[in-house]
Amino acid sequence: MRRLSVLRIVSIAAWFWLAASLTGCSSFSRSRLDENVLAARQLSLRGTEAMQQARWGDAEALISESVRLCPTDERMRAQYAETLWNLNARQDAILHMQLAVKLSGGNPDLLVRLGDMHLEQGELDLAAVQAERAIAANRQLAAAWALRGDVFQRQGDDAQSLASYHRALGYSSHYPRVQMAIAESYRKQGRHGRALATLRRLADGYPVDEVPAQVRFLEGLAQKELGRYDGAIASLTVAIRKSSASPEYLFHLAETHFRMGDTVNARIALSAALAADPAHQPSHQLVSYLNYESQDHAAAGVRPAPQVVRASGTRALAGVPIGSEPSDR
Repeated sequence: MRRLSVLRIVSIAAWFWLAASLTGCSSFSRSRLDENVLAARQLSLRGTEAMQQARWGDAEALISESVRLCPTDERMRAQYAETLWNLNARQDAILHMQLAVKLSGGNPDLLVRLGDMHLEQGELDLAAVQAERAIAANRQLAAAWALRGDVFQRQGDDAQSLASYHRALGYSSHYPRVQMAIAESYRKQGRHGRALATLRRLADGYPVDEVPAQVRFLEGLAQKELGRYDGAIASLTVAIRKSSASPEYLFHLAETHFRMGDTVNARIALSAALAADPAHQPSHQLVSYLNYESQDHAAAGVRPAPQVVRASGTRALAGVPIGSEPSDR
């Protein structure tokens, strides 16, 4: 299930505290802040610091006290929900986020976060309700359209999912999570040209040396399926360097070399994949296939010549039919 990154959580927490320091409890608008409100603000700040350090137990203790002192502040309530969520008290977290939404009068950002929680719990209908409420409150909120896209994706409705994701991009042109989801949808549909174009637009939003490994990996997969093997090898090599030799990445590098007829480099990449994960099944399957082909040629007294495999047949490697033709859609 998809989880918020610590950076995103910390950003949300910081926003909660800043906003609470300006509004929050009804007491905050008075000229004289009482001791409870001052104490709640200090506790909320300390709780935010604990969240930044992923000390969720400490954060929960601090923020729960701030909520006790200032029970009508929706931002502190939402902050408390986040701490409970990260302590795996999921249903309690949802209850407090629901209360935060109610206290805020339907703040669309909080509605989206509540929807995210329902989505992660597999409660798709409830997540969809929050997405629609958030869109009704702010039709230009990219996160609300992204949530709507996530719900449709989980429901298997690719057309509605892509439409929602593209609406999200219309309001936030550099939205990595959404762009990755779009590319993955295109990949599953076999529309590898569209997937590659989406990933390249995403990569353009980063400094060259800061493009995430997953983006380069997916670029490599798309290029491989399009038959652009040199480009695939370049993208996959960068992804491997950034990912500490992921066995999955190494396997796809090996398969790309294999499709080019370069069995030597295919075996080198497979050895590295199995060194990283001795139980990596796709790598074992490709090794077995290479050994089978080598023995078959040896028995016939023929030395296999490097070539791109185009032979028809029903045998497959990790779900990819050998000899499948690339398509650019």
